[in-house]
Amino acid sequence: MKKFAIFSIAALISAVILFSGCVDQRTVKSGDTVSVDYILITDGKVFDTSIESVAKENGIVKPAYGPLNFTVGKGMVIKGFDKDVIGMKVGESKNFTIPPEEGYGPVDPNAIQAFPIIQNLSATKNYSKIIEVPSDQFEGTFGKGRKIGDTVLYPNTNIHFTIQNITSNVSLIFNQTVGYNIWFSGAPWNETVTKIDNKNVTTKPDVRKNEIIQLEGAPWNSTVIDVTNENITLRHNAIPDTSIPTMSGGSIRVHFNETSVILDYNPELAGKTLIFNVTLRSINEGKK
Repeated sequence: MKKFAIFSIAALISAVILFSGCVDQRTVKSGDTVSVDYILITDGKVFDTSIESVAKENGIVKPAYGPLNFTVGKGMVIKGFDKDVIGMKVGESKNFTIPPEEGYGPVDPNAIQAFPIIQNLSATKNYSKIIEVPSDQFEGTFGKGRKIGDTVLYPNTNIHFTIQNITSNVSLIFNQTVGYNIWFSGAPWNETVTKIDNKNVTTKPDVRKNEIIQLEGAPWNSTVIDVTNENITLRHNAIPDTSIPTMSGGSIRVHFNETSVILDYNPELAGKTLIFNVTLRSINEGKK
């Protein structure tokens, strides 16, 4: 029994030594590609996570779940996250407290715009009768092989122009007449041509009092509360706070108060201290 006990202890010690030698002792350095799971907490609540179960517990809906993969030091994540992951080992969990300066920056007041809920718009518009378009831009819009005297249709409208001259620029003249009804794709209303002189085309919107219209890109609708020869008065109808996605992948936050519509172009996490719980899943070392 004594021999067996000694042998068992020796075997256990050897196994521990062998196992410890297999543990990944590498630490993250700049240039490594890493995979991490994270939970982001801000304002005392879970804002985002890579972990599906945590997301569902906190009512967070994402198109996909899974670890975040990025190369350290390449600016693929915010500065504080990039910095704090350095030195971590595989399997290690760590809390990052990241101030705005190393996160999404302070709130920029210049990125916040407001306009009144009751808004007056001009009841008339003036357009140039003759427009000049750089030839490459013209060809990109209307195609090649055009010549003087040709009539072209401006995309997503029913507006026709006649080509007057072609040099490095192409001169186009508006060729509709007074009374012509113009439509633009996405516009809240059509417009009728009321006057044409040597320089300008004047139009008046076709809209009636109490009509509900949709401004292009707005998540709210608006009610026409008055129409005069000078102005169209709109009331923008309040909606709960929401966000409008942008083509750059960000968002514009929309808020109504009693008098104004407020559009905030700041990143949603601007001005906030971010608390991350991060677990390092893997390291793929960068080239030395």
